[in-house]
Amino acid sequence: MNVNEIAKQRCEKLLCMAREIYAKEPALAKRYVTLARKIAMRHRISLGNKSFCKKCNTVFIPGQTLKIRIGRGLRLYTCVSCGITRRFPLQQKD
Repeated sequence: MNVNEIAKQRCEKLLCMAREIYAKEPALAKRYVTLARKIAMRHRISLGNKSFCKKCNTVFIPGQTLKIRIGRGLRLYTCVSCGITRRFPLQQKD
């Protein structure tokens, strides 16, 4: 196994654990996201931009930590913790 593959698996595991534990311990979930980001930066791995807030490191769980609005060809993701809004284009169906 390659070092980058191991790092990618660990990042995915940390993000999964953060989603599971957020309801009980939000601070620990933020720590898991921070660790996953550090591992990803060290190994130059993309975690995707729709799984956590880049400002406050809160894992995105629709309905709990994330509000999703759709309008004008955009999806608006609003973090409930810090209030930052991110815009993503809607995917066109072919």
